[in-house]
Amino acid sequence: MSIKKLDPNVDFTLNILEKGDPNVIVEEGEFFTLEIKKLFDTSVLKSLGYDLDNLIGFVLHKNELPTSVGQRLGFFNTFLNEIIHRAIYKMKLNELAELSFEVNPDLFEESFAFKNKHHSENIVHLDLKFQLRITNVEKKKPHECVIYKQDENQLFNLCLEHKADANELFKRSHIFTAFKRYHKSMSYLIIANQLINDKIRQKEENEMSESCEDDVFIKLNDLKNKLKEQKAILHSNLAMCQLKSCSYDMAIINCNKCLEIDCNNVKALFRRAQARTGCNDYDEALQDYRAALKFDPNNEEIKKRINHVESLKKTYNDAISSGLK
Repeated sequence: MSIKKLDPNVDFTLNILEKGDPNVIVEEGEFFTLEIKKLFDTSVLKSLGYDLDNLIGFVLHKNELPTSVGQRLGFFNTFLNEIIHRAIYKMKLNELAELSFEVNPDLFEESFAFKNKHHSENIVHLDLKFQLRITNVEKKKPHECVIYKQDENQLFNLCLEHKADANELFKRSHIFTAFKRYHKSMSYLIIANQLINDKIRQKEENEMSESCEDDVFIKLNDLKNKLKEQKAILHSNLAMCQLKSCSYDMAIINCNKCLEIDCNNVKALFRRAQARTGCNDYDEALQDYRAALKFDPNNEEIKKRINHVESLKKTYNDAISSGLK
């Protein structure tokens, strides 16, 4: 069974060819215009059945001219697009740079990225190189783009944006990219929750003699409850991605974190059961499936899974009894 790392660390080199405006950089969440040009032969990619346009998330000119595309920093939609965004964090307006990196083609295995993929044991990595230039940045006010200057409501909205994008990416089987976007969503949620805790603590310290049941306090607590609900969902969704990569132990951890917040979460129980099945922990898997079935008694898929795991358990136990384990 193939197990893939969901957060592969691809190092890159960014060689600055022409200096840009040192006073203008792209901040997280800002829109920018990128001129990009490929500087490598795509024949190997094509021989493997991969399509470069789908790999980077936009259509490149077929000639040697740079392609101008609009992007929003941090809102990447493919594995290669995320590497490009990481490079953009280091660049300035009008700066011309060459981005180069090595990547294992197995990391491209997201269904939208290929047409008719062909495995090749002879290809360990591919050398990719792009020319990049940021030609325009739609600058926002600092409190609108710099994370530590945003309030809890802005951070919560960004959390929801990234989660919604991740959901769509997962539906298209962009598992690596969806996983990273769920993580980015979680990072905004954690910061927002810390801001709320600080404001509630300050309010309680400053108004000990007054009632805390005012509009501000109520709104903060309402938002805190929404963050808690989203945190449970995000942990469950991270587990969903980890199941796809057969990272069963990590999937169980994220399901546990979800169930600590929402013990009746059917999806988390279902996904933990899947992970436990993958670990051959059939008794615990059955326990989770049956718990999920109590909350959703008409779910035919859960019933099928219970029968399947019971069959796996019997086969496993028979093998042990026969000394064929």
